[in-house]
Amino acid sequence: MIRRKPLSIKTRLLLTNIGFVFFAFLWIILIFNILINSYISNSASRQLSQVRIYQAQVTPPSGSTSADLEDAPRGSFNTHPVAFNINDNYEVQDLEKVGNFERDTANNIAQALKNQKVPLSKVKNYRLDTSGSTFYIETIRQSSGLYQVLYVDITGIINFTNSVNLFLVSVALAVIVILSLAVTFVTQRLIKPLSILAKFATRIGQGDFTEYQGSFQDRELATLAHNMNVAARQLDHNDKNQKLFFQNASHELRTPLMAIKSYAEGISYEVMDPKKASETILYETDRMSELVEDLLTLSRLDSLSVHQELVYQDVRLILKDIAKEQEIFAEQKGIKLTTVFDKKAVMLTCDYKALRRAISNLVSNAMRYVETEIVLTCTKKDGAVMISVANDGSGIDPETLPHIFERFYKGAGGVHGIGLAIVQTIVEQHQGQVSVESDEHQTTFTMSFAKMSKKALEKKA
Repeated sequence: MIRRKPLSIKTRLLLTNIGFVFFAFLWIILIFNILINSYISNSASRQLSQVRIYQAQVTPPSGSTSADLEDAPRGSFNTHPVAFNINDNYEVQDLEKVGNFERDTANNIAQALKNQKVPLSKVKNYRLDTSGSTFYIETIRQSSGLYQVLYVDITGIINFTNSVNLFLVSVALAVIVILSLAVTFVTQRLIKPLSILAKFATRIGQGDFTEYQGSFQDRELATLAHNMNVAARQLDHNDKNQKLFFQNASHELRTPLMAIKSYAEGISYEVMDPKKASETILYETDRMSELVEDLLTLSRLDSLSVHQELVYQDVRLILKDIAKEQEIFAEQKGIKLTTVFDKKAVMLTCDYKALRRAISNLVSNAMRYVETEIVLTCTKKDGAVMISVANDGSGIDPETLPHIFERFYKGAGGVHGIGLAIVQTIVEQHQGQVSVESDEHQTTFTMSFAKMSKKALEKKA
């Protein structure tokens, strides 16, 4: 399929407006001519009929002439009816009864009728065009081979009609010229800022996310520039995060890889106990697998195309599943795992797998620092769903708290610094908030979700 070359805004506007004006005036001229010609024809027919009636009342036996019709009815355009006689050979008869001016006209009409081969016996309200003149004529049979021709000269009204047509065409051309100038002026004002924004978009595509500092008078262009600046800021933020992500991921992967390599070389050169080295390699391999899994999870969550399976469900069931899953580990460490739920269902529109991953990360994090008890709470407060994970550990360093959800930030006892970042990303995708409170006796992570419909959540996501 051949793709047509796109038209410029200026060309499209010009063609649209000129086309509209052209067809509008074309219809006006067409309708005007149809109406005026119909009116002329009806008026001429009516006048000729009135003249025939007049003739029947005043005509002498020898037939009417132009002089006989001096007092005949005039038409709507004050046209004067004229009569002359003509034979079968289209020759004007009784010229002495016709005035000098009408004589020339009569000869012209006779010649035109002859040239057009108009049957004299069938001429009624017939429009006849001669060189420079237009007539409506009728013929009346006088005797064998002789006809009287009645005619009305409408040349004046035809000239008036042509003048009106010329005027309408002139007006149309003037409107097209003025419209073209106006469209050119408007499109120049529009195209210039669009060209500026196009260059800005090209710059963004090339990786330069510097915001556009100019301003526009038109609200739509100002809105477009603002939205492009917002996009540039977001892309700049994502670009920096991506670079930082790869740097930190490379650093985190390098450590276990170096450990594995070192212990593998120790086994190879027989300088390390193979059993101990193998255990370390297995530990580092598991650690690296866990890191890679977390990195993939974080990457999927950051993807704009990630699909959330949102279901309106009771989140207490999610916490019960997690508590049951963690119960064995808690018993092995001698930790008490307590659940505190509302008696009524706590409903929330959420992605089961994602929310379970977020809560599981908080429980796993609590397992590393807990002393004796972890408390899982699920309640509804002022229409908002509140989920909290608390442990009675020693607490988080106050200097660490502001950075606790940053990617790859590891506090004391941390593993990769990704788990809590995953929690924050999942909660924010559900239009919620996650916070932490900590003192020397207890640390509590709280997730809060405002009531929101599935449709609204999908729209915001």
